[in-house]
Amino acid sequence: MNAEVDLEAERARRLDEVVAGYRIFAGYGWGDDGAGHISARDPEHTDSFWLLRYGVAFDRATIADLVLVGPDGTDALGPTDADAAAINPAAFCIHAPIHRARPDVVSVAHTHTGYGTPFAALVRQIRAISQEACAFHHDQAVFDGDELDITDLDVGARLASALGPYRLLILANHGLLTVGASVGQAVGFFVLAERAAEVEVKVGVSARVVSDDAAALVYRSVGVPSNGDDVFTWLRRSRLGGTVAGY
Repeated sequence: MNAEVDLEAERARRLDEVVAGYRIFAGYGWGDDGAGHISARDPEHTDSFWLLRYGVAFDRATIADLVLVGPDGTDALGPTDADAAAINPAAFCIHAPIHRARPDVVSVAHTHTGYGTPFAALVRQIRAISQEACAFHHDQAVFDGDELDITDLDVGARLASALGPYRLLILANHGLLTVGASVGQAVGFFVLAERAAEVEVKVGVSARVVSDDAAALVYRSVGVPSNGDDVFTWLRRSRLGGTVAGY
């Protein structure tokens, strides 16, 4: 009985954070064209994950708008009507292979941003030229592929393989993707990655890169998983005024 109560509480927490994540993204203007997604693995049905159903604006996301995506890409709870069951096929093809390959990952976050997308066109890792960049010191990878519209599970599997054990994946000519052991970590580190990409795009190749030892030292504070949760907490306070439970 206690296990059931714990599962329900954990599910509620994850769903609340997913909704908050979408609304935080909306606050930056991300996803206003429908591109992007945040997932949360279900704590009980661990081969399935929650997403915002396709067609709902990020700034209007509510818990009722979340759909549980099963391992076959359909609504694991059973559709009530066509609209309620809408699942973004790109989201399934990107997120499902990563969740399958990384049992440690609870959440995957990806959207197209003003700096992450242009930086991704450079097809390289973020350099240690800012504090935010050091959150990804030796904790990032690059997917160097031409596939930009990812609607194939085989391509998604290649993304998962490129990501490996890391926190950040730079999708060539596409954008940024982050993962975390909580929704807060995936979203918090995504925002840090976008800020790091902004510095890269603005200062160019002439930027001073800190030493490997210096970057490693910063990573021990800004790169710890709990910092992703802390950033997420601050984003909720500053952009949402606290919690969004009940939306």
